[in-house]
Amino acid sequence: MVGGMNRLELFAAQNRLSPYVSKDLLARIANPIRFRVGNNTAHGFESDLLIELAEAVVAADNAGVLQKQQSAIAHRCRLILASLTRIGLIALIDEATGYQKKRDADELQRILTAYLLPEHRPWLQVVPEEFTNEIYRVYDWQRKPQNRGPRYAGKLIRQLVYERMPKPILPALDEKNPAGKDHRRKHKHHQFLTPKQGLDHFRSQIITIMTLLRISADKHEFKAHLRRLYDPQREFDFNNRA
Repeated sequence: MVGGMNRLELFAAQNRLSPYVSKDLLARIANPIRFRVGNNTAHGFESDLLIELAEAVVAADNAGVLQKQQSAIAHRCRLILASLTRIGLIALIDEATGYQKKRDADELQRILTAYLLPEHRPWLQVVPEEFTNEIYRVYDWQRKPQNRGPRYAGKLIRQLVYERMPKPILPALDEKNPAGKDHRRKHKHHQFLTPKQGLDHFRSQIITIMTLLRISADKHEFKAHLRRLYDPQREFDFNNRA
């Protein structure tokens, strides 16, 4: 504590950043959750506070008001916003703390209800055309008029979008929308996602992948970006049937 303020509060209240921090966010930072760790008192914060503060830092940086030495902080905040949604962050914290193992059936049902519809909705385009164009460019595939989409885009979306949703979601989608003998599904998985949390998470992940595609010259550079963002040890391969 410095001058009665915790370190995060001092950071958020500085003159360059404070115009971009809401009064509600600053009040929540000023009133952390206090808990005991052994004989010491520690401070904790609500999970979505990190995202709101990162959004404020990026807004200040876009306005050009941050100091030069703060550019590294703004860069890290952009990485956070590119790779996490509020729901994704909550799931990440739950897994890191072991809380996910303690969830009971009611908690899992709450997640499924937030993400999945009882029945599929009519098809609508949720994957931007630019996403498809960028995959063709990065993988150097020839675009033909009769092609409806990249041959292996389904596996890419499965690994980088659905597998990164809370753990119960993909198995539930596979059960609702099983693949036939020809490996095709009657509907698109996203037709079963709720309009808010489900599709919001889906679109957020799509935007992240599309950003990596845009800055990649070829598939090797794209896979290097994926390893840097997600898993340094994983060899991403989408050239097989999903």
